[in-house]
This record gives sequence, C-alpha cells and structure tokens, in this order.
Amino acid sequence: MNFASFFALNGWFFLLVPTLVLCLILARAQRRRVALGRDLTAAFASHNDDAALYLAQKLGDEEKLWRRLLTARTVLEESQREESRARRELEDVLASLQDAVLVVDSEARLRFLNAAALRLFDIRIEDVLGAPLIEALPSFGIDAAMRSALREGKSSSQEIHLYSPRLREVFLRVSPVFSGAGTESGAVAILQDLTEMRRLERVRRDFVANASHELRTPIANIRATAETMLHAPEDAALVARFLPPLINEAERLSRLVSDLLDLARAEGVEEAPSSPVQLKNVVEGVIERLQEKARRREITIDWQPNGGAPIVNGDEAGLEQVAFNLIDNALAYTPTGGKVALHLHEHTEADAPPTAVLEVSDSGIGIPETDLPRIFERFYRVDKARSRAEGGTGLGLAIVKHIVETHGGHVEVQSAMGQGTTFRVEIPAG
Repeated sequence: MNFASFFALNGWFFLLVPTLVLCLILARAQRRRVALGRDLTAAFASHNDDAALYLAQKLGDEEKLWRRLLTARTVLEESQREESRARRELEDVLASLQDAVLVVDSEARLRFLNAAALRLFDIRIEDVLGAPLIEALPSFGIDAAMRSALREGKSSSQEIHLYSPRLREVFLRVSPVFSGAGTESGAVAILQDLTEMRRLERVRRDFVANASHELRTPIANIRATAETMLHAPEDAALVARFLPPLINEAERLSRLVSDLLDLARAEGVEEAPSSPVQLKNVVEGVIERLQEKARRREITIDWQPNGGAPIVNGDEAGLEQVAFNLIDNALAYTPTGGKVALHLHEHTEADAPPTAVLEVSDSGIGIPETDLPRIFERFYRVDKARSRAEGGTGLGLAIVKHIVETHGGHVEVQSAMGQGTTFRVEIPAG
C-alpha cells in the first residue's frame, strides 16, 4: 500500500468517527426531548401544572407556548366552574319555587322540570325528560302556548284548567328563550296553581251572600213588626201580639252576629292557646247551662264520663263552645220525651298517643245520608224551616269543626234516619 492510499483510508476514518459520534449525540438529545415532551404531555393531562412548567423550562424554546397553554386552560376551567356553579344555583332557585317551571327546546321537547312541576302533574322526571311536551304532559293548553312562543317568539299569559291527574286551575305564563347569539333556543313556562285561591274566593262569595241573606231576614221582620206597631201605638192587643216576635227576631239577630264573631275568631286562630283543660268540668258546666232547656222539652241528658277524666292542652273557652254547640244542637233536634247521651273517655292505642273522646248522641229524626258530607259547612241546614224555628244560625257545627281542628283533632258524624245522630270529637290528650 502506498502512502497516498494509506493517507486516504485514514482520512476517511477520521472523518467518519466524528460524524458517527455527532449522530449519536443528536439521537440521544432527540430521544431525551421526545421523553421530555411525553412527560410534559402527561403532566399537562394530569393537571400537574408545577411539573409541566418545570419540564417546559427544560425544553427551552417551547416554554412560552406551554405557559400560554396552561394559562388558557386555567381560564377556561375557571369559566366552566363558574358556569356550572351558576347553573346549579339557578336549578336550586327553580327547584325551591312554589310555582311549577317547565323548559322545552326548539323542538318542544321537555328539558327541565322543577320539583313543583313534578308535584303538580304527579310524574317522575326520568319518565318525561326528553319526551315531546304533549306526550309528557297531556295538556293541550300548555302545548299550544309553548308552540306559539317557539313559533312567534312572543310571551303570553292565560288561565287554563288541568284535568290530569286531577282538576286544577292554573295561571300560565310562557316566554321564548334566546341563546347568546340571539337565536331562539326554546321556551319556558311558569304555572301558578290557583285552585285553592279560587276555592277560597268562592267560599268568601258564598259566605257574604249567605250572611247577607241571614241578616236581611230578621232585620226585615223587625222592621215590618216595628212599622205595624208604629201605626197603632195605643192598640194594646196589637202590641202584645207583635212584641214577642219582635223580641224573638232581635234575639235571633243577636245570635247570628255572635256566631259570626265566634266563627271569625275560630278561623283566625292558627294554633289554640295551650293550658291544661279538664274536659269533664267543661262538659258538666255546659250541661248545667242547658239543663233548663232540656227540662222544658222533657229531654233526659244521660251523662257518662267513662274511663276517668281526660285532660287536654288547649283553649278552655273554645272547648266549652264545642261542647255547648253539640249538646244544644242535640237538644234542638231531639223530640219531646227523648234522650241525649253524652260519653267522655280517653282512648289509647298501641304506638299512638292517647286521645280524649267526646260523643254526643241524640234520639232525634236523624240526618239524610246525602246531607252528611256538607253538615259542617257554614249556613248549611238540613231542615231550614225547623232550624230557624229553633233559633239556629247554621254556623254552630262550622264553629265546632274549626275549633276542634285548631286543637289538632277532628270531628265526625254518624246518623241514620229515624234513629238519631252521634257526633264524635277526638282531641289529643295532654
């Protein structure tokens, strides 16, 4: 081998070795960079921001890019948390509303119901969510109002009736819902249940009408009698004839006003005053007050305080009113020579608190079965003519019901024509 050949061979060798070393160094650096990138991606995915920043610093030229990515993600996640928090707060507010709230999308599919809506329609959310509104809630009135809002983009309000699961009167307000871009994305409906309010309005109107009628009758009689006597002031026979009816009508008017005031007081009390009341003493005091009336009608009062003397916590005056109205009512509808039976005892059952029970039974004509459901209504009379003749106002049993319920109890009636009537009052014993 000559010198030139040897020099050429060794020259290529010395050139190749550094090249191979450089390639190895670059390959190792690339593998390290790839590994750093993989670790950085893992740290970023696992939300380990400190580790991600440390690795990004090692990458050098990509550090700024990764810092921007981390900042952007933090801002985005905070925005999402805020949006989620606002959504939860809105759902909590809607859930706590007493009015029913429904939300549908642009295709009239049900997307949200609050708890009040579930109660109003007696449904479960998993059975109706996502279903077409008319299938989920069988109400053509709601469906038509929602579709009108989706079609025309206008709000509306109206009163409608719901017939399922039971008859309800509701006030419906419907409004379209627009997205942030201004496009219509659905509609929301708010339903206010007016059923109880409308019932109370009807009761109030009926009460005013009945009270006006009941007051008008004795006032008209008093006026007619007084005018008759005015035209013959010196006619002693005429005065003697018309003066007793005048006094009776005045007393009837006084009883009516007194019962109206008692009823107003009973309905205005949400919770009875609480003090120990010995029911035996209350009933015996009422019997003593009505004993003369029973004697005049030759009616026997059979008083049987069985099982001790129950004590209740309540209003003694109110409980005395209950006993008086029931016993006076029994005397009024028991024929001459009949009997009124009074039973007082304490009733106990396993796993239940004791109750004081007062039963007032008469041997009168009884109450028709068709009249029993309405017997505690104000101004309701089974026999109107006889009730007025006995001086009844039609308010006594309504007063009894309100006072008993104020004491946490209940009153019921059992009757059969020709066999008499029994009123049973149960009040929690003290």
